[in-house]
Amino acid sequence: MGSSRSKPAAMPHDGSAHFYKLKEDITCSICLHELKDPVSITCGHTFCKPCISSYWDALQPFGHRCPECRKVCPKDQLIPAYRLQQLVCNVQLAVKEEQSKQVPAHAVQLVHTDASCRMWLDESAVDRCFLDSEISDYPLCLICVIGEKRRGKSSLLNYILRALHSLETGQPVSLGEDEEPLKGFDWRSGTDSLTKGIWLWSRPFILEKNGEKMAVFVLDTEGSMDIESDRETCIKLSALSMLLSSYLVCDFHLKTTELDYLEMYLYVSELTGESFSLQYLQHLNILVRDWHNPDNCGHEAAKSYIEHETERMRKNATYRRVLQTLRSPSVSAFLLPHPGKAFLRSSQGKLTDMDDDFRSHLTTYVSDLVGGLWLYRKTDVHGERITCGHLGRMLKDFVGTLQRENFSFDSPMEMFYALENDKNMKNTLKKFQDFVDTEAPITSSPLKIVRVTTSKMRIVVTEEASHLLQEFEQRLQGSEDAARQKLMDEMKTRLDQEVERFCTEYSKRFTKCAVGLGCAVGGGILSLAGGIVGAAVAGTLLATEAAILTGAVGGSLTFGAIGTGVGAGVGGVIGRKEKIKDQAMDSTCNGNGATSEDTQQLVPE
Repeated sequence: MGSSRSKPAAMPHDGSAHFYKLKEDITCSICLHELKDPVSITCGHTFCKPCISSYWDALQPFGHRCPECRKVCPKDQLIPAYRLQQLVCNVQLAVKEEQSKQVPAHAVQLVHTDASCRMWLDESAVDRCFLDSEISDYPLCLICVIGEKRRGKSSLLNYILRALHSLETGQPVSLGEDEEPLKGFDWRSGTDSLTKGIWLWSRPFILEKNGEKMAVFVLDTEGSMDIESDRETCIKLSALSMLLSSYLVCDFHLKTTELDYLEMYLYVSELTGESFSLQYLQHLNILVRDWHNPDNCGHEAAKSYIEHETERMRKNATYRRVLQTLRSPSVSAFLLPHPGKAFLRSSQGKLTDMDDDFRSHLTTYVSDLVGGLWLYRKTDVHGERITCGHLGRMLKDFVGTLQRENFSFDSPMEMFYALENDKNMKNTLKKFQDFVDTEAPITSSPLKIVRVTTSKMRIVVTEEASHLLQEFEQRLQGSEDAARQKLMDEMKTRLDQEVERFCTEYSKRFTKCAVGLGCAVGGGILSLAGGIVGAAVAGTLLATEAAILTGAVGGSLTFGAIGTGVGAGVGGVIGRKEKIKDQAMDSTCNGNGATSEDTQQLVPE
């Protein structure tokens, strides 16, 4: 482990140079990336199959030449290089390992909030840590610690990092060497906060059990339960902590201020879990630091403490969620004694600076925590395990939603409304896409396409978009008129864009089908007149809903080719002219049906 201030290590000896030279050797000279689906051509050079195919699809006046040696090679003799493909995969893994050695694992700021409470996400960190192809399909466990600032959260997590490192390397759980300075998440004694947001250890720990692998992430927070922070920051960060964590450590005493924040946190957790279909509060651990009686600490003492506090809370209806949660089996607790004055004065966090009783209890606490992580793999509301990639995408959605929301969240419910409205918007767009896929499937035959002109299709999809917009408005949550109107404007804009995108694509499909069928008709007539008839068919199909194709396809393949060519040429010209007319009509269409241009017969005179 290294601290966030560590400099990258030097590249070790000649090994890395050989790796990178080998990486150059497995690079496609066309796309300049690692070979993908590699194939060899007859001259012996190797390229990505899509690259060489596209390269040779272009006009080759002197035959299909090798991009490297320029030798003419048969286009249809592409020999798959299976062993080379495996070598590419092995080299990619090896290079990744070498790169990971260059920069020691360190804390990265995953999320921060600015002065206006706007939340920002380091998406590159999400891509590296959660969406990397090597681990994106792994189940995961996330350890997150929240609590008041300067209560030792970061130093606790650094000891957890040491324990996870020992597990990952197959060693017994250890908190490190006695004289080893504490490194990892930045920390120091004092009252000033360092973290500011949510920090993530840059490399997950990969644990393996019974042939199954799991990625374990460690997160440090500041501000989710900070009495000096504004309420909106607390709400956002506490909600995000729930979204991320599967093992959540609340580092505080169950006193009035902490209970107020815990009640709010649990409320936010419930609402956020509902929005993202996540299991509500997988595991909550109450860690009480600096317990006054060092002879009465640990798990059992914590149970008595929790029972005492829940009995006291029964008389206070304010903490209904806290009371219900503390009685559930998804909660554990631990009492830790004071670490000792020597440890507080130290700036290195050595184990030898701790009081013996604190060190003993800390070792028990951390060992029990990391030893039971397989029980706390991240799951959804159905108990299905969530993967690293799944969580990374949800994280982007969550922060993206809050970034688009320009209104403040004075309560957890307002944030919940924002999340639900965003979900409603995505569902509405999906409904529109499902509708157009039904109206004009990509597999539709030309005969089906030409039965509905672009102008009539535009009317159909515009009416559906209007209907969906009304449904969206009815499902909007929240009472602020300004916020509702902003969402309605955004939804209308996005639906209008989808309508325009679909109609543009449909117009291209319609024109292509009309010209193609015109060619077919023209090709079925044994004279130049076939070109005129083909053009007439193409033009008519572009202008009318009627299908006039019965008996039109067929005829001589020899003389019909003349008609096909002329029909395609003339029909294409007419098609382009008709498309311009159709677009002009669309811009003035009032939704009452097709204009007279839709029924004109365009037979050249």
